[in-house]
Amino acid sequence: MSLPSFSIRPAVLCDIPAIAGIETACFSDPWSEKALTETMENPIAALLCAKSGDGITAGYVGVYFMGEDADITNVAVLPAHRRKGLADSLITALEALCRERGVFRLHLEVRASNVPAIALYEKHGFLRDGLRRNYYRNPREDAVLMTLQIS
Repeated sequence: MSLPSFSIRPAVLCDIPAIAGIETACFSDPWSEKALTETMENPIAALLCAKSGDGITAGYVGVYFMGEDADITNVAVLPAHRRKGLADSLITALEALCRERGVFRLHLEVRASNVPAIALYEKHGFLRDGLRRNYYRNPREDAVLMTLQIS
């Protein structure tokens, strides 16, 4: 899948430092390079990244597959590259990957205050199906649980 100046592809080990940089730029409790490497090496996990034509890794999405279900770990785009459709394209690419792997339900948690992310997920057909109290830290916050039925 391509955007005007970005392409979505599976991440490789040399992408890990850039993905860790995205984590640091986007989250108050970022994943470490070690955790991202372990995720990439896990056969039930996948990371997709958005790369620009000049080699910049501007965003990524992570997922764990469990039979007919999958859980999104993170969707993140560098602040300078937001509002260009990257998160939307990452989710679309992830949906296609899920179909290829026989996944019927895609789950995620999102900060209750992250209204733009919730709107993006709802645009893709995710439905709110629960609340996990005090799930996040730094700051402490509830998580909205959402699920997409993949056809």
